[in-house]
Amino acid sequence: MIPIRLALRNFMCYREGELSFEGLHVACLCGDNGNGKSALLDAMTWALWGKARAKTDDELIHLGRTEMEVEFEFAILQKGQQRYRVIRKRTKPRANRAGHPLLDLQIAADQGFRSIAGNSIRETEQKIIEILHMDYDTFINSVFLLQGRADEFTKKEPYKRKEILGNILGLSRYDELEKLAKNYARQREAQGNVLRSEIERTKAELANKAEYETQLREVGEAIAEVEKERRGWEYKVSALAKQKNELDLKKKQQGEIEGRIKQAGEAISSFENQVRDHHQRVKKYEKVLTDYEKELAKAQAHLDELAKQESELGERRGEYENTSNRIHHLTSMNARLKEEMKELKEKLDMLSQEEARCPLCGTELGTEGRERIMSNYEAQGQEKKDLFRSNEDEARGLETEANALKREISELERTIKEGRAQWERRAETLEKDHIEAESSLPKEQKALAKAEEDLGRWRSILEADTQRRDSLNAELAILPELEASLSTAQHALDELTRRQAHSRQILGAVQEKLERCASLEQSRGEKMAELENVSKEEKIYEELAAAFGKKGIQALIIDTALPEIEEEANRLLARMTDNRMNVKMETQRAYKTKKEETVETLDINISDELGTRRYEMYSGGEAFRIDFALRIALSKLLARRAGAPLPTLIIDEGFGSQDSSGRERLVEAINSIQDDFEKILVITHIEELKDAFPVRIEVTKTAEGSVIEVS
Repeated sequence: MIPIRLALRNFMCYREGELSFEGLHVACLCGDNGNGKSALLDAMTWALWGKARAKTDDELIHLGRTEMEVEFEFAILQKGQQRYRVIRKRTKPRANRAGHPLLDLQIAADQGFRSIAGNSIRETEQKIIEILHMDYDTFINSVFLLQGRADEFTKKEPYKRKEILGNILGLSRYDELEKLAKNYARQREAQGNVLRSEIERTKAELANKAEYETQLREVGEAIAEVEKERRGWEYKVSALAKQKNELDLKKKQQGEIEGRIKQAGEAISSFENQVRDHHQRVKKYEKVLTDYEKELAKAQAHLDELAKQESELGERRGEYENTSNRIHHLTSMNARLKEEMKELKEKLDMLSQEEARCPLCGTELGTEGRERIMSNYEAQGQEKKDLFRSNEDEARGLETEANALKREISELERTIKEGRAQWERRAETLEKDHIEAESSLPKEQKALAKAEEDLGRWRSILEADTQRRDSLNAELAILPELEASLSTAQHALDELTRRQAHSRQILGAVQEKLERCASLEQSRGEKMAELENVSKEEKIYEELAAAFGKKGIQALIIDTALPEIEEEANRLLARMTDNRMNVKMETQRAYKTKKEETVETLDINISDELGTRRYEMYSGGEAFRIDFALRIALSKLLARRAGAPLPTLIIDEGFGSQDSSGRERLVEAINSIQDDFEKILVITHIEELKDAFPVRIEVTKTAEGSVIEVS
């Protein structure tokens, strides 16, 4: 992968930034610690694989921003250079929705770039891995000497180093081949087991062939015997069934006759009711016509009597009116007398006073005159009082008479009203009934004759059907016994038929077994031949699985590659250490407890003036020189291999651990290998190294974010 252009927006410490790698060969990416040098490389790895030093994607978004974007353009050496562009974006999650990622993969075409992204981010990332021939872990362990992880390869456990080296060398395809060969071997093993089981079952089943032939003969004889007995019962059942069918037909006729008898009974009952009803109506109409004149005269007599009562009612009303007038006269007279007596009392009250005066003229009266006038007034008052009481007594008596007359009048009015309504209705009813009788009597007489005729006809039908039913009952008396005989015969026939069917099933099963024996005899030889071929293929796939495994061709390839790595690493170490240090890698060592066996490993041993020691015994600048030499050796090895071309080298740490002499040797080592790579990018913050390389990419930090400047 050769970087061409990197554009950032809101990524880590960058608000806006763009870096073009075109025209660069060996460059120094410099700036103070924390300015954002390593962030540029994080942007590359995040764009390609979605991974960087941060634990989560949201930590990569510029402080105070909600989304970020990285656009990375690169080239792959494939019969020339093929350019690609990756655009990856990320939006922070909000309160009502999750964060939104986006990834697009594009390829250069005549009219710019066109998208070749998959249906999902996962598919697109897999396409990127296939294009680069490496994933994130392989990248940081070979091409990218990441800050804090320069010893990622050498610090791994020995067994893990071999796995990483295998990934770098593209040996994973042999793992797939090993897995495929093992699957095929297991399939052949399972297929062979199935074939062996089938052959054993075939052998066991063929052992019963003689028994099947004996069963076939015995079952055939049993079927013939049952068939003979069954035909006899079949004839008997047929004869009994024919006789029963005839009786069933007569029983059906019996049912029909019973239905007609029931119908006749219902018809007779209906016509008897009709005859009775018509007869009653004829008698009723005849009586109406006979009694019409008599009943009408009776009604008229009652109406005449009511007329006399109406005359008497008039007399009583006159008496009541006279009595009421007399009561009113007496009441008026008493009201007048009451006023006159009141006036007399007032005059007497005036005369009873001393110095009384005449009530009429106002002159003074003497004692004699006053007493004479008072005596006269008292006499008048007594006379009026007696008359008042006489009038009251007479009025009370008259009121009693008036109430009696009123009750009598009311009773007469009710009697006359009810009687007239009753007898007028009676007269109307008589007239209506007379008209109806004259009209309906002939019709009822005719309907009566017709009902009597129908009644006689249905009685004749009932008598005939009753005689036929009695005759059929006599014939059907043997039906229960016949049905019992037929049931017994049918049961015997069914049992024989069942036995015959069962025997035929057994016969068919035995025939099938014999046919299967013939088929099995033919297929047994075929299966044995197939088993031989499957066993051969199983052995071949087992051998292939072993060949493709870690101890097979993979170990051979690693063993072949290790001398190249050692040679290149030692060449670089010789430059950086004045030929003091030498690397040796071993892929096997003996078990501590089993000396006759070895274990697969990848140990790194270093020789210097003090002797040979394991890599783990070194630290500081010496460890970094070893790391750098091995990493460059790996990169150059991969650059020479077609499986994973690595034309780019990025170094993100290491100079701080070296003294000035060591740093000079590292610079010389880098310059010595520059022709082996398309681009080499060295990252440092050490001031004295900024001018050691032809191109400098300066990263400075401002209030608006980090800024990139190429010089």
